[in-house]
Formats: sequence, structure tokens, C-alpha cells
Amino acid sequence: MYKKVDNITVDDLPFKDFLTSRYSMTVKVDAYKTYLKAKENNISFFNLTLACMLKAINEIPEFKYRIIDGEVVEYDFINAVTPIMQDDHSIREIEVKPSSEFEDILEWNSYLENKKENIEENLYLVEPELRDIEGIANFSCVPWIDFDSMTNIIASPNQLMPAISWGKLVDGKISISLTASHIFIFGWHFKLFYEKVEYYLSNPDLLF
Repeated sequence: MYKKVDNITVDDLPFKDFLTSRYSMTVKVDAYKTYLKAKENNISFFNLTLACMLKAINEIPEFKYRIIDGEVVEYDFINAVTPIMQDDHSIREIEVKPSSEFEDILEWNSYLENKKENIEENLYLVEPELRDIEGIANFSCVPWIDFDSMTNIIASPNQLMPAISWGKLVDGKISISLTASHIFIFGWHFKLFYEKVEYYLSNPDLLF
């Protein structure tokens, strides 16, 4: 579900006609407490990290803005779309609701594990150009590599869907790359995202 944002009109958006409005940033964030919490509760570190990031991005309204039928709308919440690697190293994508839509993080974790185990029944199959009007953000983990920066593919020049990638845990930290649209997202929103992500990764008990 979404609602119209009354105080913003598409014609007033300053970067909507640029060659591309996409830009990226990568920041190293402390995630060691989330790693320990995941081990303590027998939860995948990937799952718990995803829960923290999805919670963080849903607390910033601008990341939930989309343009539908010429109007700016805000989704009630956005889901994650994330690739899950298979035994043959092929990729299947699933859509994941935020943990706030469940009774507790353990129920959410069971829901996510069920999606992984029955992935052929839960595939997310939407054309890239149509994903931009949905209430989603793309979350992707590259657990084998500690990177300093990353670029993301662009389905269309003024794509609105945020893309978040994170890497290998090294010295208690992970690199998190955020790619977003300057149509709605400015430096202030990047700052908010990284602050909130680090807050939840440093305080994973808040999700329980």
C-alpha cells in the first residue's frame, strides 16, 4: 500500500531529467555484535544483517518514495529483493518483508528460511523496468570480498529503487554500498541510512 505525497510534484524534482540520477557511496560499518548475536541465536549472519538494513531503510521516508502515474507516492514499507545462491552457484531472487511485519525476529527468520528452502515456489520474477514502481529495495551480499567501493547496474537512467550491497566481515566491520536516486535521496539521507544501519548492527537486541 502507498499514499500520495501531497507536498511534492514530479515537475518540481530537480534531477529527474539528468542523464542519470544514480549515485553511490560505500562506508565500513561495525557489525561484530550482530555477528555474535546471530551465532548466539543460531540465525544466519546474512539474515540478521538483512533485517537490520531493512529496518533502517524503512525508517527514512524518502527511500520509500516512488513515481506512479505521474505522482509522487510513499509506500507504507518497502520489502527487500535479494539473490540467494544455489548449490550450482546460480542465482534465484526472493522478496522479503521487513521484520516489523512479524511478531518477532525469530518468526521473521523462520519465514525467510522457509522462502530459501522452497525457493522455486517463492521466486521474485518481475522485469527490471517494472521493479522501479514497486515498494522494494535490492539487497545483495558479497560475503567473499572486502571491498572499498562498488558500482551497481542501472536498469534505467532515473531508476528509483535503492540498491544495497555488503561484503565480507573483516575486523568486525562490513563494507556497505548504497546506490540511490538523487531525485529523492541527498547526502543527508545517505547519512541517516548509515547512522541507522550502524545503530541496529551495533544493537541487534533491539530486533528481538
